[in-house]
Amino acid sequence: MANHSNPETNVHRSEALQRKLAFKEERKHHNVSFIMMILLTLIAFYAIWSDKVADSFAVLFILVLAVVQVFFQLYIWMHLSHKGHDFPLWGMAAGILVAAITVVGIAGMIWTS
Repeated sequence: MANHSNPETNVHRSEALQRKLAFKEERKHHNVSFIMMILLTLIAFYAIWSDKVADSFAVLFILVLAVVQVFFQLYIWMHLSHKGHDFPLWGMAAGILVAAITVVGIAGMIWTS
């Protein structure tokens, strides 16, 4: 029997397979990120509940865990790792910079008064 496979059909199959593999990879990243966020939340609760973290260090510890969770939320769940998301990334970076400058400025005003 002669092989009457259409090259266009093979291209569509190849593209469909690539999309399916990309979807599986992205799904794996979402699952790992979700598990990491749950673990970070449990670590934060346990650290405070068990008094394993000194009171003077507790706020900084919780803030560090929160920043890591924000990274997971934005990078994985909001698909910022994909191409074409440069503008939202710059906007968020600018917002974070403005917020940090504001917090430091207010803390400086409170500290000096």
